[in-house]
Amino acid sequence: MAVGIAFGATDVLAAQDDFTQGAQAYARGDLEATFALTLQAAEQGDARAQTAVGLMYELGQGVTRSGREALRWYREAVNQQYPMAFFKLAEAYEYGIGTRKSDEEALSWYRRAAGVNYGDSAYIVASWYRKGRGIARDDSSAARWMHEAAKNGDVRAQKELGEMFMKGEGVVQSEDEAARWYLKAADQGDAESQYTMGVMYLFGRGVYQDPTDALRMFEKAAAQEYVDAYYELGTMYLQGEGQWRRNQAKGLAMLEKSAEAGDVRGMVALADLYHRGQDVRRDDAIALDWYEKAANRNNAGAEFALGMMYLNGDGVAQDRMQAFFWLGRAAAQGHTLAQFNLGVIYARSAATSEDYKEAAVWFRAAAESGHAEAQYNLGWLYANANGVPFSAERALFWFRKAATQESADAQYSLGVAYETGWHVEKDMIEARWWYELAANKGDANALKKLSELK
Repeated sequence: MAVGIAFGATDVLAAQDDFTQGAQAYARGDLEATFALTLQAAEQGDARAQTAVGLMYELGQGVTRSGREALRWYREAVNQQYPMAFFKLAEAYEYGIGTRKSDEEALSWYRRAAGVNYGDSAYIVASWYRKGRGIARDDSSAARWMHEAAKNGDVRAQKELGEMFMKGEGVVQSEDEAARWYLKAADQGDAESQYTMGVMYLFGRGVYQDPTDALRMFEKAAAQEYVDAYYELGTMYLQGEGQWRRNQAKGLAMLEKSAEAGDVRGMVALADLYHRGQDVRRDDAIALDWYEKAANRNNAGAEFALGMMYLNGDGVAQDRMQAFFWLGRAAAQGHTLAQFNLGVIYARSAATSEDYKEAAVWFRAAAESGHAEAQYNLGWLYANANGVPFSAERALFWFRKAATQESADAQYSLGVAYETGWHVEKDMIEARWWYELAANKGDANALKKLSELK
């Protein structure tokens, strides 16, 4: 809603004397005189003055506040087709100023204001159609009005129109068109659009692929403290690519800003660098701190890393309970390596059939996500009836899955099955083929088998 009265120079020159004097009184800060003089102009039929009187009643400036009177004067100006009055009447219905709230009535008046291109009314109409406010959601109408607002330079509309073209929402999906509108918003200084254009230049989506232009856009967004841009700049400066040189100090500084601003990607990236001793002196205490912060925000990668540090006593006192806790959290989020490692832990320390059952649960989860060693281990459990009922069919199924992903253990196991006829038709040619695949990966058992077969 408006918070004051604006008297443009052109309007003042063209207005009646009372309205001109009211404007002068407003400039002096004499609101009572402003109201009295403006009311005289309004009563003589000046639409600008009628709207101004309505606004003064609405805000209680120079007169006792009254929504009813504000609404009455807005209607007087509307009868003269005054554009600002359309907009103010729409606001009256939106916020319940002197009348009941009605999104339907508000939208009707916003549309009339948009029809005469008043203010940001076209953007408001577009956003209401997009949200389904005051009318059933209509993406096509939203896109039409958003286009009108965007053409008129509304940066919000330009950004949202870019998003609509990216999603194909109310328009034919087009990354080219999306980039065109995002770029317009970016050129007007919208940080989110600058970041989006950085991503589009980085991957060549809707524009030519150019990491240098991506860097330029990320820099602009970062200068406005757009947090996501810090991470992108950090990784780009640490890698060094295209026409910019690797800048270790700047890369680290950007990742630190990313992490400190709460971006979990920055937290994990920074922790990884300190844990590996890459680009910085290795410091597991710092790594642990950032992993914990990211893990406490439910980042599965950080939970997994934290679990492995506790499991191996890597930079921290070994603590199996903490390891199980963090690996379990990561595994529950579908982190494949966490699932596989939980399976390994249960299988290696199995003291009861329940331990093998737990191993089977986690190996299956990782196997179904395509983890080759988990597939082999699950097959081994079926072959040995550990934690699952014996099933040669399921064992061979998982061995084949793993073998096609270059698991030497699975390839060797299939070789043994075909050599011995273990629940398959004995086939020495097939056996030799699997042994050779495993041997090419350096599997000692496969090499021995091939030697024996010769």
